[in-house]
Amino acid sequence: MRLSFLRPRPIALLIVCALAISACGGATGTSPAGSSTPTNPSATPNTSTEPSGSAPSVAPSNPSASQAPDTGGGTSHGDIPDNAVFLTYRGGTPPFSVQYVEGWQVSQQPTGVVIRDKDSRETVSIVALPPDVAGFVTSSDLPSLRTLPGFKLERQDTVKLGATSYVHLLYHALADPDPVTGKQVPSTIDRYYVPGASSLAIVSLSTPDGVDNVDAFRQMIASFKWS
Repeated sequence: MRLSFLRPRPIALLIVCALAISACGGATGTSPAGSSTPTNPSATPNTSTEPSGSAPSVAPSNPSASQAPDTGGGTSHGDIPDNAVFLTYRGGTPPFSVQYVEGWQVSQQPTGVVIRDKDSRETVSIVALPPDVAGFVTSSDLPSLRTLPGFKLERQDTVKLGATSYVHLLYHALADPDPVTGKQVPSTIDRYYVPGASSLAIVSLSTPDGVDNVDAFRQMIASFKWS
């Protein structure tokens, strides 16, 4: 007897193959295990500390905060501080010595020295000793000073420094023109006449009007000595 029912039928075999192919085709559209959804850049939080699309702000410089320009007067320049350091100048013919403020510019002259800062000045001029100092001032030096721009005499007197008395003038005049701006500062000048053995030292101490340098100027003139 033949066992024909155990042999697979052709139609059944075709159905089984078709089901297998269908199952494989469906599996190809499934995402692999462990894959993740792509990150959305727009969903990423912004952790930057800089403002978006802006540059750091910078305060503009204020030109008015800079040093005020020289107006040619007032008390913005020339005031000698109380703690100023004094140095001693030695020179001249005949030789002499005198104190001046540290930092002032020293310019030797054929007849003496000019020592200055921005608007103040210490000048020593050496001339031949006249027989009468007071007469020389009245008849010769004072008329020459009257030709200065802005000259105004305050007083002509005698000042005693230590044991010595000196002929003294106090007057106002315009300072020499500034070499850069050409401005002339209205100034107050103390002028002392210091006689030596054969020469006369004319010591002029100039400061802008309104500036009080009395103590410093007194120290300067008191320090003058013939060597």
